[in-house]
Amino acid sequence: MSTGKHSSISTLLQALVSILGLILLLVWMQGGFTAKVQPGTAQAAEKSEPMHGPVATVISKDIDETLLWPGTVTARTVTQIAPKVPARILAIHVNTGDAIKAGQLVARLDPNELGSRVNQARSSLVAAEALVTKTGSDLRRTQSLFDQEAATQQSLEAAQAAAHMAQAQVAEARASIAIAETLLSETDLHSPFDGTVLKRNQEPGDMAMPGMPVLTVQSGQRLRVEAGIPTTCANNLHVGDSLKARIADKTYTVKVEEITPAADPKTSTFLVKAGLENSNVAKPGVFVWLEQNCGSRKTLLIPASAVSRSGQLESVQLVLEGGLRLRHIRTGKIRDGWVEVLSGLKEGDVVLAGVAK
Repeated sequence: MSTGKHSSISTLLQALVSILGLILLLVWMQGGFTAKVQPGTAQAAEKSEPMHGPVATVISKDIDETLLWPGTVTARTVTQIAPKVPARILAIHVNTGDAIKAGQLVARLDPNELGSRVNQARSSLVAAEALVTKTGSDLRRTQSLFDQEAATQQSLEAAQAAAHMAQAQVAEARASIAIAETLLSETDLHSPFDGTVLKRNQEPGDMAMPGMPVLTVQSGQRLRVEAGIPTTCANNLHVGDSLKARIADKTYTVKVEEITPAADPKTSTFLVKAGLENSNVAKPGVFVWLEQNCGSRKTLLIPASAVSRSGQLESVQLVLEGGLRLRHIRTGKIRDGWVEVLSGLKEGDVVLAGVAK
């Protein structure tokens, strides 16, 4: 009994020692036993070295604050194809995303009711023409009798009025035919331009009404960038200003064409639309970053060539009396060969301008 108890304790101790060893190993692998080097300090073992090479002074400068706003490439021209007559939809020949050509038949409505109107108008014309023939004959006979003093002036005027009314009915019937035929042609819906189908608003079998879109299409010939910009930065923009648009890994110049007069109450942003002249660079719906200089800030700058990098560590050779000392820093954006210093240096410090990378 005692022997089994000692054996269990021994096994437990061995397990604890193994776990402790594993923990120490993980801490060592994470660098837990290595002293951290903060920006603006030098390693304790670092010694001053003789200075050699060109030097540069850390300067303070006001620079433009460049901000990026998420946006989308859109078509400048988006239209909804809607019928001018009420009719049931027989067929829609395109789907969302399809490329279409100007004049292409995209949908067809039921022509039966409008075809009946055309036939009715034509029948009215036949009747009106027959009436013209009859009233014309009556007018000629009455005129002959009047010339022979066998008909009164009142009879002649009545015959003339009947003939004129019949001719008016013919003109009205012909106009009705033209209108009915025009409406009948509206049962075929065509694309107004080359573009892409954005949405099928209705489906075959639905009742199409004037003003209710059957399809929404966009033109791919002229594009623009749309982005919501916060009030503080949108106030600095004007129509005609140039901005930069980053699409994938390329940057393009765009010109502001429109700024909405009111902000979105949910996001406190103004919708800015900027023209993208080259329509081949992207397709509508593509994500884009709209780059804008908004305000300025003071920052410290040194030549980018002064910074040495080793993994995640950034450092410079700080010029001190008697030589150089390694100084760890943190940097920001690089601008025209200069890099922002976020910490580790102060204005007036002198660093070696060219260091081994």
